[in-house]
Amino acid sequence: MIYDVRKLLKSALSRPERVALVALEGTDTWRIVNGAGDGLEGFTVDRFDPAILIEQHKERLNPGSLIDAVSHAYGVEAPIFLKERWSPSAGGWEGRQVSGSPLDSDLVIEEGGLSFAVSLCGQEHVGLFLDSRPARELVGRISSGRRVLNLFSYTGGFGVAAAAGRARSTTNVDNKRSALDGARANYRLNGLPSDSRSFMRSDALKFLAAAKRGGTTYDLVILDPPPRFRRGGRTDFVAGSGYGPLVAKCLTVLYPDGLLLAGLNSLSVDDGRFEEMIMEGSERAKIPVRVVERIGPGGDFPDGGDRPLARFVLVKPK
Repeated sequence: MIYDVRKLLKSALSRPERVALVALEGTDTWRIVNGAGDGLEGFTVDRFDPAILIEQHKERLNPGSLIDAVSHAYGVEAPIFLKERWSPSAGGWEGRQVSGSPLDSDLVIEEGGLSFAVSLCGQEHVGLFLDSRPARELVGRISSGRRVLNLFSYTGGFGVAAAAGRARSTTNVDNKRSALDGARANYRLNGLPSDSRSFMRSDALKFLAAAKRGGTTYDLVILDPPPRFRRGGRTDFVAGSGYGPLVAKCLTVLYPDGLLLAGLNSLSVDDGRFEEMIMEGSERAKIPVRVVERIGPGGDFPDGGDRPLARFVLVKPK
């Protein structure tokens, strides 16, 4: 079994897209294994130099062989962390170090020359979604001079990319204080300007409603919600039914010549349905749009059908 896992890991590491990322200056984080896409269904492995994070997504699997294979590939001193994402206890999801030289789980990594704080233990997510890297790169290229609204901002990855791309202003909206604290830290790490509008703790839907009432518009709106979320103790948003209305609300605060970057990460919604919901939102808002660009998760995320992957569509009013 160890030999088979080592062989699969070696094959994963030899993918040209990953080899290119290893050699890329200013980037030291990428996906090493993406589940069934690399022949290792139920596991993901990410590089956060100098550490490696293994996530186990199914209970029946034994991570021991994969831990051994990763240690063999990177050396016994390589710090390896494990999260048991199947676990019924929060402790499993929060992760722990299982191999290698002791290392603080709080790190600063680089992506495209930008710095981001990540934490490999202590919470469900590390602080940066690696499959959104191509979309962040796009935001960095198109933000110059634009007023950018980043909804469901989490730790502000898109806001950082926009501000570094010389956006006129960036507004990151999230309802969690810890997420906005992370966004502030990422802005500081990159020496980026911010003001009282840069970090807004608010329910995204309420923020959009208030912006519409006040006549506030943005040149670039970034919409990347979780596949479901709760408001007031109840599930208020499910991607398959709520995405179109959310797109409509975003379009009502978009400047006539603006851009909407609509993203979704959900196994329950395929690409065709995703774009249908964007167009349903367009019809609901009575604002026709056209697709400018489609953005996938990057070559280090081969799709095996078992893991949700980030996909984005950039649209513009006609």
